[in-house]
Amino acid sequence: MKSTLALVGRPNAGKSSLFNAITHGSAKVGNFPGITVEALTGSTKYDDGSPLTVIDLPGVYSLEGDVDPESDEGHARHSLDALQGGPHLVVQVLDATQLIPSLRLTRELLVRKQPLVVLATQHDLLQAQGSDLDTAALSEALGVPVLAISAREKGLREKLLSFFADSAARHQTPSARTFDEVQLAGQVLRKRQGAEAKAQAVRNRTERIDAVVLHAVLGPLVFFALMTVLFASVFLVAEPATAFIDGINRALGGRIEAALGPGLVTSLLVSGVLGGAGTVLAFLPQIVLLTVAMELVDASGYLARCTYLVDHALRLAGLGGRSFVPLLFAHACAVPAITSARIIREPGQRLRTILVLPLMTCAARIPIYGLLITTFFVGKSPWFKSAVFVALYAAGVGSAFLASFILGRTVKKTSKPRLLVLELPAYRTPQPMVILRLAGRTALRFLRDVGSLILVASIILWALLTIPGPGSAEARLQAPPGASERVLAMHGSIAAYVGRGIEPITKPAGFDWRINVGLIGSMGARELMVGTLGVIFGIEDEETRDPLSARLREAKNARGEKSYGVPTALALMAFFVLACQCMSTLSAVRRETRSYKWPAFVFVYTYVAAWVLAVFVYQVASLLA
Repeated sequence: MKSTLALVGRPNAGKSSLFNAITHGSAKVGNFPGITVEALTGSTKYDDGSPLTVIDLPGVYSLEGDVDPESDEGHARHSLDALQGGPHLVVQVLDATQLIPSLRLTRELLVRKQPLVVLATQHDLLQAQGSDLDTAALSEALGVPVLAISAREKGLREKLLSFFADSAARHQTPSARTFDEVQLAGQVLRKRQGAEAKAQAVRNRTERIDAVVLHAVLGPLVFFALMTVLFASVFLVAEPATAFIDGINRALGGRIEAALGPGLVTSLLVSGVLGGAGTVLAFLPQIVLLTVAMELVDASGYLARCTYLVDHALRLAGLGGRSFVPLLFAHACAVPAITSARIIREPGQRLRTILVLPLMTCAARIPIYGLLITTFFVGKSPWFKSAVFVALYAAGVGSAFLASFILGRTVKKTSKPRLLVLELPAYRTPQPMVILRLAGRTALRFLRDVGSLILVASIILWALLTIPGPGSAEARLQAPPGASERVLAMHGSIAAYVGRGIEPITKPAGFDWRINVGLIGSMGARELMVGTLGVIFGIEDEETRDPLSARLREAKNARGEKSYGVPTALALMAFFVLACQCMSTLSAVRRETRSYKWPAFVFVYTYVAAWVLAVFVYQVASLLA
């Protein structure tokens, strides 16, 4: 029995959905080329217990012609070549509603003479259009087994495994066939009574929607309005949930203090663990909501339309329409977005996209923006706060466009972007269970990060804020008047010593040693900025246990004056808009470019630009305050 399945097909055919159904996996599912840009591997078992490996290959339009080996199609071809020989079965996943172009790929697969079966997806949509697929006739014409399915049907996994087992047992090697795909599609597609009327109704509905969302004037307005509501809702809806979780953290801290009494152990648990990891955890609702909102846009079929709308703007910045998906994915995380840049065919364009992706506002920035907006705009209306939130996202997009424009004329000159060729998928209703599973995976991933990296970093930071550093006696004098012995010790700690060491550089931006320690800690992961501030101000406020936002507003310097205000908040937000505070992102740039030069370049140019912008914003805001 074949022990390896390789899922191959055109983009948007439904490979990742089937991969998830077969393996109970969590591959990203979407409506745009570039969702899968490297081979995803999962494992399962046949009914008889035999092991089965499933490989989801990137989408390919053709297996012929020249292609960049570093692109998504290049990876797919290489993976197929590696499967020559051995116990494997190639599974072509084709969209039954796009049969003609899919059959061109089938003809190329038959030439390879690898064991092949065909899965025709979107069968439910085909039937809704008033047609049906004669799988027996198609199987006879191609000489390979054919199965029509819908990703939403019950018992799909069992049906697929049985089909694969039967097909593998036959051990048939197909032969090359000569056929006209247009003629063959006409022979195997059966029109039902009233089929044309149903198909026309579907087309009319799509055309009515597209007449608005793809309109030269209305389309961009709808796009920006939708994105504004989307990002604003993340802040408006999630803020009460964030406040609720923060309240639970503080209540738990109070119980720990009451049970253990004052001391280092209590300080470690309350200020180190709850103040650090617990503070970051409070922003879980915002992370999950953003992920769900993006998935809804993608699953509905609107994402491909967005690509069409922004193609012209991207071309002005020196990028192409295919850069849109990596740029959009970067709003969740830059690491997979950098990988998804493989869908860009031209190497220079791909590199240029990779170099600007760290500027997009990723989910890791949400806790920082949320904390600063909540803290320093406390008296403003929810809509004002949302406007600031949306402006930060717009700043990320604008900075990426500007950087691309400058890089194309200085560092990396590239050819003009190719014309965008794109298939617009049908509008579909997102599947609630798929959205819920994605939200669950996002929450678990965030909880895992909080419970591992952020927790360990918070404990280490608490220790560095406890151990005396060089010149601790003199440094204690810089603590606010009336500070407790614990706060005095923190001001003389190793962490404070390091933070003060870079104050001459950061002071023009309004940053003191406490913010500097946060910036250093957040180089590993941006969320650590919030965790670091939680630990520092948790130690400074071990008696009253006010929310972190209140502690930041009331923080005092050695003169007894407030340390921070709106200018500092604006400068810090400006810094995080540009700075690549993420080692994982730099590692991804290194992996994709196979060079240390480009991650070093990203690190330097983003930090220099972030410092310049932060200083400018702070100085101007201070003058206007």
